[in-house]
Amino acid sequence: MLIRDFLTLLLDDTLEDARLRYCRPTDTMAFQGAEHALEECRAAMQGEAMSENLRALVADARRHAELATGEADEWFWMTREMYIEWIAQVVSVVLVSHRCNAILPPSRAAALEAARLLDMNIA
Repeated sequence: MLIRDFLTLLLDDTLEDARLRYCRPTDTMAFQGAEHALEECRAAMQGEAMSENLRALVADARRHAELATGEADEWFWMTREMYIEWIAQVVSVVLVSHRCNAILPPSRAAALEAARLLDMNIA
């Protein structure tokens, strides 16, 4: 599987998960944050500077989420941060497996998601 195919599959599957997770009318702001995050991740992963772009996007998301604490749009910014970090963790699994520097320390869940997307049979 090409890295471009992997990234497209990761972003598309994550967006579908967000659609299913945030389907109630009260979840609108959270879904919009997730959707915006995935659009930003897709844009950040264009070109050669993917790791640097994602690293900068993570920092930006953390800063905005912190500033939004207690504000009316807090769920938008918190969900945006959560989804950007999730994408960065899954991408980091692939980077580490190719002996590159991780964007964020990959979690076990991110490693399992990367394996699932790559159709790896793991016990």
